[in-house]
Amino acid sequence: MQPDRKVEPLPAPDRLDSWKEIAAYLNRSGRTVRRWEANEQLPVHRLKHDKRGSIYAYTRELDAWRDSRRVVVEATADESLSTPFRRLWWAAGALLLIAGVVTVGLRWRAVDAEVAQRGTTNAELARRGTANDEAWRLVQRANFGANAGRVQIETGIRYYRQAVELDPKFARAWAGLATAHVALNAFGEHPPSYTMTEARRYAEEARRLNPSMGAPWRVLAMVSHLFDWNHTLAETQFHRSIELKDNVALSWYGDFLTDMRRFDEARDAYTRAQHANPRWLEPSIFAANIHTFTGQPAMTIVEIQRTLETEPNYGFGLHYLGRAYMASGDWLMAIEHLRKSNDVLGAVPFTLGDLGFALASGGQRDEAGRLLQELRARRNRGYYPAFPIAEIELGLGNTESALNWLESAVEERNAGFYPPSVDPVWNAIRATPRFRALIAKMNLPS
Repeated sequence: MQPDRKVEPLPAPDRLDSWKEIAAYLNRSGRTVRRWEANEQLPVHRLKHDKRGSIYAYTRELDAWRDSRRVVVEATADESLSTPFRRLWWAAGALLLIAGVVTVGLRWRAVDAEVAQRGTTNAELARRGTANDEAWRLVQRANFGANAGRVQIETGIRYYRQAVELDPKFARAWAGLATAHVALNAFGEHPPSYTMTEARRYAEEARRLNPSMGAPWRVLAMVSHLFDWNHTLAETQFHRSIELKDNVALSWYGDFLTDMRRFDEARDAYTRAQHANPRWLEPSIFAANIHTFTGQPAMTIVEIQRTLETEPNYGFGLHYLGRAYMASGDWLMAIEHLRKSNDVLGAVPFTLGDLGFALASGGQRDEAGRLLQELRARRNRGYYPAFPIAEIELGLGNTESALNWLESAVEERNAGFYPPSVDPVWNAIRATPRFRALIAKMNLPS
């Protein structure tokens, strides 16, 4: 299998060409941004011919990183802002440590020379999965994080592709590409015939290269579920991924169980995912969202508000809080939170569809109509999913048009972030024969 064509670099005006420029852009010292690059995956590039110098960065990638690490950024005290007393303290400490540093430095230099001569250990190579240092660095950079948005995911795809170009046998890079394309599919701006086909292709390659890796099975399960509508096979693949200790699979399995209306099992899967990774906000948000599906949106509101105390600008949290208000009939609060989530998540199809539905249902029909026309115009210019158009049409009371667009959405294999089998947005047409036929076509429970 040949790796994808290398992604072209971003335009020059977006590029910063020194640590000084990067530090100035982030309003931090050079020491701080270097530490972030080492410990927090700050997206800094190095030219391949020079591992220590010739660094550069792109402002849009820095912006995406800053959004995803907002807690780290705001909590980091900048060395360049130290008080004069702190500088005196450091100066005095430096004088006291000079003798020791010189002695220990000689020792370190000898150890570094020994390590360089010995090279990376076999155990380290086994853990990393590649002997290519640059490919390994790119994969660490590409890990877009559990709470990432669309920009981070697209940036991650670029890094994963570059890693595969450097080492075509790097299974972790292929698995990362597969995962990123499933995540990209959720944002709905590329046809599933592309995102899910690519996800399957990358997952199969990762599984071929490393049969003991759980991530490829998790990706294949989601493709089977959302694209093939083979839910029996999907569940088998999810179980295999979980057996192989892939903790992300626990949350994705929760999504699958939610879609299948197996809500108690879904809560259990989300709880296990939370325990495996307490800093991952998605499982707690999605678990809270189950209350909305079972007719208890007030409980969703309480649980999501509690989660948002740790990360007030978490896009999915704001979005599902807005949907909970929508389900409770509080249109003003629904619109307020859906506007916020739309801004944070980048005006993607599922945020625009829900916002348009809330505007229409909440009496702001003119704005909903303008949004509907805008989405239709986008679809006329190229691919744009049908489901948000169907959703706004339904909010405006155009039932037949909504069903027509929903049928198109099902044909595209993209009927929304949640399928119609579970999404309460479609409750007004749930009993119609055409809607029931769509659910049956997707092999989903009615």
